[in-house]
Amino acid sequence: MSESPIIRAEGLTKRFGSGDEVTHALRGIDIEFEPATVTALMGPSGSGKSTLLYNLAGLDTPTSGRSLLQGVDIAVLNRAQLAEFRRDHVGFVFQQYNLIPSISAFENVALPLRLAKRRVDAEHIRRTIAEVGLAGKDNRKPSQLSGGQQQRVAIARVIASRPEIVFADEPTGALDTVTGEAVLRLLQRSAKQHRQCVVMATHDPTVAAQCDRVVFLRDGSLFGEMAAPTAESVAEKLVELRKAA
Repeated sequence: MSESPIIRAEGLTKRFGSGDEVTHALRGIDIEFEPATVTALMGPSGSGKSTLLYNLAGLDTPTSGRSLLQGVDIAVLNRAQLAEFRRDHVGFVFQQYNLIPSISAFENVALPLRLAKRRVDAEHIRRTIAEVGLAGKDNRKPSQLSGGQQQRVAIARVIASRPEIVFADEPTGALDTVTGEAVLRLLQRSAKQHRQCVVMATHDPTVAAQCDRVVFLRDGSLFGEMAAPTAESVAEKLVELRKAA
């Protein structure tokens, strides 16, 4: 790696069940991620993409191994310390959006800043909402927005707070192609400008092609990686993964 990693996984394993019913979701993952990069995690369904994402972020607890974010072993933090660390340094784009239904899009985007007791720049919030294609919808509540629009609010919430680390689980899954590409460009630009590390799980080769790096998983294990990916090269690797299963 060309500089110190901002995320490092050491021997991450995750098992569910016991005895004959045990499932190995992660099998000793060692991996690093640098600042100012966007990485896609890819693999067949059940390969461990989302499990790795959640264990890296401290939203799930590994069976063994550890995840270090900015050099901090998050496993040694208690619940309050972990919540504070994530609030100050980590953003997460969930598939379920996790918006608060009783407040507006503007307030949902501003919420992480308020919780961190940071200054809320109203113009910056509105500009970020506009950049994800929701200009003029600042005051709408989630119930007044489509699923794709709610996804964009969730992405704007992360971008506006500029965390050092961003995890995203299928961030463009509910978006049309044009909007998805615009959001990915925004994530790339934000990563470069603010030296953020973005790690996303996706199944879409066209999404992966806009990333700096693609990491492939199969059956909970690493199965190679690719720099400067194209949609075609990623699709070929996914075919290889499925044949090897």
